[in-house]
Amino acid sequence: MEDIVSLDTFQPFDGMKKMFPHHNFPYFNCGYNLLLTLANYYKKDELAILNNVVTIYRFDQQKTKRKGYFKLEVLDLKEWDTILEEMGISIRKKSPELDALQEEIIRSISNGNPISIFIDLFYQRGREFYYNKSHGLHPVFVYGFNLTKQDIYTVDDITEYTRYALPFSEFKISCLSSEHEKMPNYFWEYVLESPADPNPSNNNKLAQTNIHAFIANMFRYQNEIVEGLNSILLLAEHFEDIITNETIIETLSSTIYRKCSEKYRLHMLYKYKTLPIHTKTTIDPLLDQIIDDWKLVRIYATKAINSKKFTKEMIDKCMGLLRKIYTNEMHFNDQFYSMLKAAK
Repeated sequence: MEDIVSLDTFQPFDGMKKMFPHHNFPYFNCGYNLLLTLANYYKKDELAILNNVVTIYRFDQQKTKRKGYFKLEVLDLKEWDTILEEMGISIRKKSPELDALQEEIIRSISNGNPISIFIDLFYQRGREFYYNKSHGLHPVFVYGFNLTKQDIYTVDDITEYTRYALPFSEFKISCLSSEHEKMPNYFWEYVLESPADPNPSNNNKLAQTNIHAFIANMFRYQNEIVEGLNSILLLAEHFEDIITNETIIETLSSTIYRKCSEKYRLHMLYKYKTLPIHTKTTIDPLLDQIIDDWKLVRIYATKAINSKKFTKEMIDKCMGLLRKIYTNEMHFNDQFYSMLKAAK
């Protein structure tokens, strides 16, 4: 057997990195990066994945002293398995014993099939919010193995979404923990059942179908999305209490990259020339301003936490920014739904 078994053409999804080159933003979450990487590897149209998300702001006053009091919730319209199945990709879910894990990896890669393995982030070196602090399952792509060095080749987002080589002995530790009781079949092998359609006209028809489905779903959730904007005002109202919550920076960071994901999707929809392009001049600056203001709130919050100075001036600035975000979100949604209506 060769020293290295690898899928040489397997590359991480890089669309968000191209749009935001100085940041490590996933497309909504690590799972969607995984799906988009698979689509690119198997040369499948990515619109079905891009358009599978609806985002809704949520605020829960009962959790202000804990995690999860505020979020831009990512709502999946279809199960990931269903999306992949419709794209002609099947998943074989397994739970190999730890002693057999290396053998299973090599077998899958040798057959040309990438794998995702769900690890416990508590054991993954380099995770700022998790390593030796908090448990949580996370999918990591595996595309190769070096038998001589006993290194495993992965695609992950530890510091940025890219390729990594790390000791298999270290990787194994994160593969079996009490967290895996929630997902015993932690080893997912992806198998191509039907190749990409070489006919461009068929691909265009599929893209249009996906876009129209997205528009219909956005109107289905319109009231809930708009009502959810009030959560931003509730965050402002309770900000003085929340600023001392140690999860505030993580909460703001996830909000920022999810708004950036919305910007990426909008850019891709423009690319397919389905949405009225003239609306870019009004809708794009609104979204950019919303993202910039969320970043400003994070800057002020980070400075306050690092200095342990929670001044009234800082709190008032953040509350003002949050109210401004709410106003711009209202304007953005008015423009966005007008644009979707014109595209029907």
